[in-house]
Amino acid sequence: MSDDTTPAPMLEDEPPTKKRPTRAITIASAVAAIIVIAGVGLAISSNKSDNKAAPAATTSSTPTPEPSASKDIAQEFADWRDDGGLDTLTTLSADLKAVDEASHPADLDGLRDSCSTLTADIETAQESDPLPDTATNKRWSLALEHLANSATACTLGAVSSDQASFDLMASEMEIGTKHLHAVVERLNEALDQ
Repeated sequence: MSDDTTPAPMLEDEPPTKKRPTRAITIASAVAAIIVIAGVGLAISSNKSDNKAAPAATTSSTPTPEPSASKDIAQEFADWRDDGGLDTLTTLSADLKAVDEASHPADLDGLRDSCSTLTADIETAQESDPLPDTATNKRWSLALEHLANSATACTLGAVSSDQASFDLMASEMEIGTKHLHAVVERLNEALDQ
């Protein structure tokens, strides 16, 4: 009788070495470092003054031109950042750093705890206000979706010592961090206008 489903490999079925989970976790941890760096870039942008010089008041009957769309969007991004966006990015960066720290050397209990915290914080982020531009908000949603998949796979891998879960964790984290990096770049670009 043939079964098309093969159970995921368990550590007790593996050779006595624990190098396989560490290899996948190392890949994911390197990607997590990108997020920490990206978060620092956004934090630096938050220290810049968002107050542009206000145009002088006019008393003529000529209508005042509307502010450019770039100024409006820059203010919208600044509002998003100041209304919890930066806190969310900082929290996710700290969570990813905790996952990284639990990965060197592989600490399955630490990974379970840090990945479940990451999952909870991603769920909170998914309920937060959307970013002001559609394309960036889509990347934000994709980042959160893939990072959530990564965190879930990490938790499962830590509980079951399943290498396939750690492999999924690494690939989902790589995708999620690429989207998150694009979001941070767009935020910094908008805030520099």
